Amino acid sequence: MAMLFSIPASANIAVNAISRYQLIITEIMADPSPPKGLPEYEYIELKNISGKALDLIGCKLADENGSANFSKSTILKPDSFLICCSNTAAPYLQRYGKTIGLSNWPSFGNESGIVQLISPQGNIIHAISWHSSWYRNTIKSSGGWSLEMISPFQYCAGQSNWTASNDEAGGTPGRINSVNATAKDELPPALLRTYATDSLHLMAVFDEPVDSASAASPVGFRLDGMQQAPAFCNAVPPLFNEVQIRLPAAMQEQTVYKLIVKELKDCIGNTVGMLNNAKAGRASSAAAGDIVINELLADPPPEGDDYVELFNTSKKIIDLSKLYFSNRNSAQVLINSKPATHFPFLLFPGDYLAICSIPEWLGSKYVLKDRSAVLAVNSLPSLPNENGSLVLSNSQGKIIDEINYDIGWHFSLLQSAEGISLERIDPLQPGTKNNFMSAATTAGGGTPGYINSQYRSLGSIQAQFSLSSKSFSPDLDGIDDVLHIQYNMNTTGVVCTVQVFDLDGNPIRMLAANALTGISGSFSWDGLSESKLALPSGIYIILASWFNSNGATGKWKQGVVLTRRKN
Repeated sequence: MAMLFSIPASANIAVNAISRYQLIITEIMADPSPPKGLPEYEYIELKNISGKALDLIGCKLADENGSANFSKSTILKPDSFLICCSNTAAPYLQRYGKTIGLSNWPSFGNESGIVQLISPQGNIIHAISWHSSWYRNTIKSSGGWSLEMISPFQYCAGQSNWTASNDEAGGTPGRINSVNATAKDELPPALLRTYATDSLHLMAVFDEPVDSASAASPVGFRLDGMQQAPAFCNAVPPLFNEVQIRLPAAMQEQTVYKLIVKELKDCIGNTVGMLNNAKAGRASSAAAGDIVINELLADPPPEGDDYVELFNTSKKIIDLSKLYFSNRNSAQVLINSKPATHFPFLLFPGDYLAICSIPEWLGSKYVLKDRSAVLAVNSLPSLPNENGSLVLSNSQGKIIDEINYDIGWHFSLLQSAEGISLERIDPLQPGTKNNFMSAATTAGGGTPGYINSQYRSLGSIQAQFSLSSKSFSPDLDGIDDVLHIQYNMNTTGVVCTVQVFDLDGNPIRMLAANALTGISGSFSWDGLSESKLALPSGIYIILASWFNSNGATGKWKQGVVLTRRKN
């Protein structure tokens, strides 16, 4: 098996200079402990996709803390792999493929990091900024599994093109990845967000590296409210997914702008499409109550993780990287402090943001109306199932918001709080027991990133029901095939039962039994009986009854005509 890469000068091999993306990083073993089958060492896998033989002499493999040099001629043939590791690890990894040991090997972080391959001229060949959420699996993210690139034809893509290895050994160093796909990159770059470094400089953050030439064209960027194009723009290394923009005039404080991008291309050549605009503005310091802890999941199912939702109640634009989450100990001292984010992230007035370590799980468990309103973090402070504290503060320890939650805050008739979040009823009221309620089960038990199912501004209480139509015909013709029973409770903690009866008072179908409702929502009936048999045409009665923990009750009923076409 081959492992030696030092080629004599007399060897008859044509070697070419290395340009960007000719060599790509296709696998990262950042946390090899505990091992699943591979040697317990970090490694990086490179692949030559240039179609030419490339010599890596003079290149560097670097992270945030240091770099390892390719100090000798190391030739990689077209469409072949190279395992890069420390000198200590090389004898153990060479059995898996062509391997080179490097001095001064950088030690990768277990939860996140940046890996760069740099040419002898100091140019970025390929760079990856990875995060533990890329594993898409809480077990595999805990160690022993590599991150693999899914499709080498989408080398510009970030998180969407990476996942945990499926190989039983934990990784596939030196060979085709276990998750290998051949899909080409046909997706345009998307503008994710912006942040300002000062009043004249704006950073536009994209979901993938962009083409440096198109990013340098000022006419492709426009900030509404400013007539002139930016003075200059440039893509920022090493990832090239951010574009620095110098504005023609200073942005005003507490003013929300919109950045619009046109004609920008990604590194493959796809042109930006509909996802070409984002809010922009200057950040202000947060004061007490400007941001509130609006929702909290402290008791996730085993496969999931906690999440916290923030809501900006102010008129300010606030940079969450300046804020911290903490717990309090028995002496009321802040402990376990963690940055809300490790990079600039602006929360605009009236915006919601769900923060968790596993966005993929969050999206599989709950409805996500806006995926840009979910932020991945390495971890949150401890949130015990039964009770705990969560504090949001600035770097000086000034409290922005704080809650001391308890399982008793959940709805008293809830059988289990697992997977059910606690929602703030009124974001402008204190974070106490009386202002929190279990998320409605009819809303999936949580509303991360958007208005709470239990939201109401404290005021009048009403309970209203209505039908989507006076008659319906479940014949799959696309017209009134399903009857919707819509409700608006305008209060919290309501348990509702909805049932269908025939004209003789016989129960026909139970649509909801003791369901905890949100402020508004609907139940549906498809015209079938309890045993899922088609019911004949006729008049049926919809009866809804409800109650809450305070003893309040109510009922509503209305008839509906079910019609079926004759055969």
